[in-house]
Amino acid sequence: MKFVYPEFLWSLLLLAIPIIIHLFNFRRYKTLYFSSLQFIKHVDQQTRSTQKLKHLLVLLSRIFALAALIVAFAQPYKPVSATNSTAGKPVLAIYIDNSFSMTAKGTEGELLSEALEVARKIIEKATLNTLILLHTNKMSGIEQHFISRAEALDRLDKITPIPLTRQIDDVIAWQRNFIEKESETNQRTGSKQHILLSDFQKSTTKFDGIAQDNLSYYYPIIFKPQEFENICVDSVWFTSPIRKVGSNNELNIRVVNNSDKQITNAEIHCDIDGIKRDVFLDLQAKSATNTVINYTERSSGIKKGKISVNDKQLFWDDDFYFSYTVDNQTGVLVINGVGVSNAVQTVYSLEKYYNLRSIEENAFSLDELKNIDLVVVNGLNEIPSGTIDELKAFAQSGGSLALFPGPKAKLSDWNNLLSDLKLPILNESTAVGSRIDKLIYEDPFFYGMFEKKKDNLNLPAIKKYYRTVQNGNSAYFDLIKLQSGTPLLLRSDGALNVFLFSGSLDNEFGTFTSNALFPSVLLRMAEMSQRKAPISLTIGKESFYPLYKKQNSDIPVHLKSGKVDFIPRIQKEGLISYIALNGEEAIEMLPAGCYDLMDEKTEAILALNYDRIESSTDCYSKDEILNKLEEKGLKNISSHEVIEGQSITKIDIEKPFEYWKLFISLSLVFLLTEMALIKFWK
Repeated sequence: MKFVYPEFLWSLLLLAIPIIIHLFNFRRYKTLYFSSLQFIKHVDQQTRSTQKLKHLLVLLSRIFALAALIVAFAQPYKPVSATNSTAGKPVLAIYIDNSFSMTAKGTEGELLSEALEVARKIIEKATLNTLILLHTNKMSGIEQHFISRAEALDRLDKITPIPLTRQIDDVIAWQRNFIEKESETNQRTGSKQHILLSDFQKSTTKFDGIAQDNLSYYYPIIFKPQEFENICVDSVWFTSPIRKVGSNNELNIRVVNNSDKQITNAEIHCDIDGIKRDVFLDLQAKSATNTVINYTERSSGIKKGKISVNDKQLFWDDDFYFSYTVDNQTGVLVINGVGVSNAVQTVYSLEKYYNLRSIEENAFSLDELKNIDLVVVNGLNEIPSGTIDELKAFAQSGGSLALFPGPKAKLSDWNNLLSDLKLPILNESTAVGSRIDKLIYEDPFFYGMFEKKKDNLNLPAIKKYYRTVQNGNSAYFDLIKLQSGTPLLLRSDGALNVFLFSGSLDNEFGTFTSNALFPSVLLRMAEMSQRKAPISLTIGKESFYPLYKKQNSDIPVHLKSGKVDFIPRIQKEGLISYIALNGEEAIEMLPAGCYDLMDEKTEAILALNYDRIESSTDCYSKDEILNKLEEKGLKNISSHEVIEGQSITKIDIEKPFEYWKLFISLSLVFLLTEMALIKFWK
């Protein structure tokens, strides 16, 4: 047996007081004179014996009543197990999974409501001296404290769903570390019980990092929804990266059916900047289905859209938000060298959509790049080191480059630039295998350029070209290939948007500029040069939104929507600043939706969505959880499944057996015995 407050046992010394009073009962005696004392002596002997017995019983009743009361205040208890019995207070660590998957419908409301009710019953049954660690998926500093039973019951009323998930091994490690630290620094802890209230989704539950534990008790309590059905909009993307007024957009929508049943005529509602469409899909069980919506851009500016599905089970993943910008103009700067081709300027002069500026190579400066999306290097033989640095910085800040070497290119200058841009370097020119072999139609660069794939195109004649040699860090895609295998036209892969023509536009290298393919390629480069930001971001992931057009560096960026006004964290990589939304603060503060990105004015609209990791309805069973916990070396496990609301009342958490109520009762019994002896024993 152990005591919660063993210091109260010192009060047992007070038992000496009634004993002292009994032993030194100073009373005055009065002498009575009788003619014959024989009869009086006989009566006196009988009375004294009876009174001594009575006084002894009263004394014992008082001692036992006081002793029982003192022991009750010391709160004796029997630990759950002898192996984990210490002199400390018992600990009850309760984890409540309040992620979005717990909003699924159970028999008596949402699963989270059922979990809160189970937690309430467990807390109400806890002893007054129990140290309670109650926390959710936040696992914040506010939750990392031992609280009383009353505080825990009050905190339950404030728990709401949040878009944050935790792995079970992280939860258990977090609880253990805090309890161990608290036991070493503040107060000794006794028996430890870990209550885990969750639906234990397979997509968010991991057991790998759980360390062995032979002493603590673990109670995984599994909450099952009424139906394991859920459909969601998983992702949205455009087929083509080009968005212009009057152009056709193909919006791809991916819908996932996470249930085991086929769903017929699932309604998908689309609202794209006032354009409303409804699509009906048949969704196979446990599969994803893609559909495409075609529409025409009617105006320039910032656009936003929302794709919605009608679902009866989980609602948080029914909407998917996205946004994009349709520019009314693209800034093009042409830097002309000795081997200039006037055809470049002619092509970009045909449409007002292209704001063309043309300069000579010796007139180039950093100021020329203001409001420019695409820089065309037209026939430069030599590239000064300063120009190389500025072109590299321009590309790294989100700008696009189209590189056309001159007929007598200084390879050392060009290769310095190409190496920095992670492109293959140029070697001496050659005429071997200079015939165009094929166009890579599958690349998004050629999307919509041809009605269909053609093998008999009238391709330009290439007389010679610069051989390319792959650099160690080069990453690119071929667009047009020659018979020698060398790419005539390629584009960079990754964050940079750079196009390289491995020949020259000079007539000495061929007739590429006189072919219909040339203006098509040139215009497509400009169309793809618009600085594109992601059409949607996932809250809490490594989501970064580039700030290409921030007006004032002294004014912080705000995300505003209704009453939400959030200042995001800014992270700089290279020459570009990004909005980072991967912190827990963003998860807690930002609901899914469209937000105005503002400093002095609205610069863009950010579409934020919840992570779809919880959309899957696959959960671990009771036996699977027990097996996985036992594999990790947990010895004391008792699992429960809450399938019906009535089963909540059947859950009973083992707790230390307490004796203080028994000792209070004994104290009352001895006190009543004393009163009865005094009153009725004459």
